Amino acid sequence: MKRIIAIFLIVTLLWIPTSCIKEGPPAETAPPPPVEAPLVWSDSDAIAEQFLMQSGIVDCSKREYSYEEMVADLNELSAAYPSLLSYRAFGESVLGRELYVAVLGNPNATRQILVSAGIHGREYLTPLLAMKQIEFYLTYSQNGLYGDLGYSALFNDTCFYIVPMTNPDGIMMAQAGVTTITNITLRQELQSIYHKDFEGGYTKQTQIDEYLKIWKANANGVDLNRNFDALWDEYNGIRRKSHKNFKGTEPNSEPETQAMIALTESLPNIQAVISLHSQGEVLYWNCGQEDELAQKTLDFTQMLSAQTGYEVKTQQNNDASYTDWCALQKGLIAVTVETGTDTCPLPISQFPTIWMQNYDLLAASAAYFQAN
Repeated sequence: MKRIIAIFLIVTLLWIPTSCIKEGPPAETAPPPPVEAPLVWSDSDAIAEQFLMQSGIVDCSKREYSYEEMVADLNELSAAYPSLLSYRAFGESVLGRELYVAVLGNPNATRQILVSAGIHGREYLTPLLAMKQIEFYLTYSQNGLYGDLGYSALFNDTCFYIVPMTNPDGIMMAQAGVTTITNITLRQELQSIYHKDFEGGYTKQTQIDEYLKIWKANANGVDLNRNFDALWDEYNGIRRKSHKNFKGTEPNSEPETQAMIALTESLPNIQAVISLHSQGEVLYWNCGQEDELAQKTLDFTQMLSAQTGYEVKTQQNNDASYTDWCALQKGLIAVTVETGTDTCPLPISQFPTIWMQNYDLLAASAAYFQAN
């Protein structure tokens, strides 16, 4: 019976004049499908490795990552992700290059972590690492996971202040040679430093440029990571301007040092400071802190060791470094992360390993302080 009724209804509808059928409103156009399907976050290492192989904004195909490239990349990344990234100048170098800090995450977060990279001229794979980390977290901000914690939640609760290139003059000297020194007086002084470092050395530009490849200091010949007011009097290094280990004529004498101090003191809720260096695949934490701060710093360092596979060094280092100053003068958890194993400047062939060891360093740090 149901079948007969169904046939009757179909025949009846077919005989109804089309003029008797009311037209409904035009159907809405279906939204276009997304450009790419949402990523299923299953294997973060595989995703990080694939991300490094893809062409992105930050170019990791060569080791010479210049100041100009960094500034252009900060501009492009902040334009692409305006709600997640901003950047601003917080000082100037000896040669007048602006020092930039990238603000990644929620500026109103109750927790802050400060990352410094590129404080030594010849260690310029660390700015590349810091910038690629920024791009990685922005790219996967909505679907990335650290364990079972989403990147979006982590970076909403913790804001990262990242200085990718703390010593832009020294880095450009190490990358591109003497022509990057625009000040004539400083260029003449560099010739004097060169001859004192290598008495009876060569004077041809190609040879001084070869010497500059090992340059660690700023444009004044002061090692910025020996210039902070943290046991500065006790540190014994080279007692004149040089490519490394000259602590300056007084603590905090350099504009880059002063800018880093001002930036650090401007952030009221710093949980930790991470200083990216090369090389050794080790972690330094012992600045002579005592009691609770020492234990907290060691605990955090051990977490970083589990994340990176780097060895925790326990010997005390008091060399007027930025981490020394953070720990001893400001009472902050401060750790130096030494990336890579080769002689600086590290070859670009080291970068994939450095990347895989460190790509999730920031998320791991945010998760650590969220739990502690």
